[in-house]
Amino acid sequence: MLADNIIFLKKNCPVLYEILKKGEDETEKSLITLEDTKNNKKTLRIEKDEKSLYLHSKYDPIREAETIIDKLEEREEIDDESQVIFYGLGLGYHIDSFIKRFPDTAFSIYEPSIEVFKQFLEYRNLKDISTKKMLILQCEVKPEVMDEFFNIVLNNADQKTIIMDLPIYQSAFKEQHNRFSNRFLELIKGKRSSLNVNYAFQKRWIINSIINFKEVLNTPNILMQDENIFKDKAAILVAAGPSLDYEIENLRIIKEKGLAYIFALGSAVNALIHHNIFPDAICTYDPSEDNNKLVFKKINEMQINSIPLIFGSSVGFEVLQDYQGPKYHMVTTQDTIANYFLKTENEKGILKVADAPTIAVVTLELLNKLKFSTIVLVGQNLAYKDKKNYADGIDYSQSDAYELQEKTLKIKDVLKNEIETNDSFNRMRSQMEFYIKSSDVPIINTTIGGAHIEGTEFMQLERVMNDKLQFKRVQGNEFGVMMKSDLYDKKYLCSKLKLMEDENSKYKTLLSEIRQQILKIKELVKNSNIKQISIMYNKLDYFINKLEANEFFKVITMPMNRVQYELLVNNIKRIKIEKNELKKTKQALKNVEPFIDLLYSDNNLNEKIMEGLRESIEHYI
Repeated sequence: MLADNIIFLKKNCPVLYEILKKGEDETEKSLITLEDTKNNKKTLRIEKDEKSLYLHSKYDPIREAETIIDKLEEREEIDDESQVIFYGLGLGYHIDSFIKRFPDTAFSIYEPSIEVFKQFLEYRNLKDISTKKMLILQCEVKPEVMDEFFNIVLNNADQKTIIMDLPIYQSAFKEQHNRFSNRFLELIKGKRSSLNVNYAFQKRWIINSIINFKEVLNTPNILMQDENIFKDKAAILVAAGPSLDYEIENLRIIKEKGLAYIFALGSAVNALIHHNIFPDAICTYDPSEDNNKLVFKKINEMQINSIPLIFGSSVGFEVLQDYQGPKYHMVTTQDTIANYFLKTENEKGILKVADAPTIAVVTLELLNKLKFSTIVLVGQNLAYKDKKNYADGIDYSQSDAYELQEKTLKIKDVLKNEIETNDSFNRMRSQMEFYIKSSDVPIINTTIGGAHIEGTEFMQLERVMNDKLQFKRVQGNEFGVMMKSDLYDKKYLCSKLKLMEDENSKYKTLLSEIRQQILKIKELVKNSNIKQISIMYNKLDYFINKLEANEFFKVITMPMNRVQYELLVNNIKRIKIEKNELKKTKQALKNVEPFIDLLYSDNNLNEKIMEGLRESIEHYI
């Protein structure tokens, strides 16, 4: 390894350096060799499947690199706002060409072969390819570095990300290349989905939390009642998948004999009611308006008021306004209002559930915290069953949902047979598996023909009833005794309301100051007054830091505009490394001014939010 490369890696990639250093003593014969080309450059030859493959041209690797970047430029629109991921470092000729052509475009490098990386370090200086625009350099020294790499390069949600393969790598390192490409697509889909959800619900989450706050204050917190009510008992999580149809009679027996507590997840309640089975509780957290229109329409029309409703505190507010039965709340991590204002009188921390893409995951965490000893999944298909995606009795189910799917995925079911699912179901399954890894409660999946869920044991429900649900466990009054609703500290609520009112006043002043500062800077930019621009830019930075520290911004307006705020933060990080003061200021204005205008547009809504908070707190006190 060149001395300069040792210094570079120690400073910039210390973990990578230590791993490479530990492997220096390995004496395995390398299958990759450095060779001269016809024009006195170097190339790398790799022996694979009794064939010799060259990572670069044997004749003119530099001209080949130019052609690779020509094709990239033809295929992709690359500008200063893009970022490129180079899969395959080789000897770096294509990266040299890219840097010359696009000096202001961010890029990262991922090398799947330790041997290739070592050859580079012996022959070339990392300083040649390391510019201020290089985000990360990584070599696949262990499988987990791939996700670490993606966590960094995909952090900027607004940047167009382009994958640039060194062409020969698709055959030279086929398995690793496929794994990398598939993981990239998976993460991009997940990120896009998360971004879409955040954008769709960012204001609604806060509005729900404000309107629901009165219900939260005046209903029992399900997680902060008698800790032993459900301890060591069994819970049935009933989802709305088509396999639920097979288990109706078994669930009827379980309900009639009190063998386990039946929790209906969202839409599943309609399938159960259709068969005249009333669950022990309904769990809901969906923030959308459709939650009430679709899931609770039938219950409200039938005037059913005996089933306890366990709601996430940021659930669609219409649900709570119309539901006539007993209600119990669980504070979600998405609810910045409850998390800011609530404290118990005995100084006990507020127990919460993490927000998740599916009510099944939220409820799994809830049941875990309620100390159930066994959890049984029913109707948790997460896939199509006989081309259906819902059980009978759910009126808004699309009978042609399967045909409407543009693309289905093939996965394994509980018996390892191949079944079809879609991207949404598959992401739900991944989230469920992620949570189950951290859970100590045994989870039995009884969903016939449903997706295999890692961490669960498949067992038919009838056998579960014979082996694990032999005795009556439900007394029938468990929810009735959990009525402690006067839980939260009233003095603390008053003090936090006063503080929030003060912070709201400061927030409005800060917005005005930032707007005035932007106007001053725009005038200076127009006149190219560099000296004053630098002073005013720093002052603007000071005001924005004060805004970010403001409690009203942190608790209310930032969460309502979280997507735009995240984009702003990521853009400002990139802008700050710009050396040209005039260019940096223009770019900053381009990003900051629209965000401040966006905050201004919420002023009337902010006043209504404060009115709602005052009313809820005064009513509780």
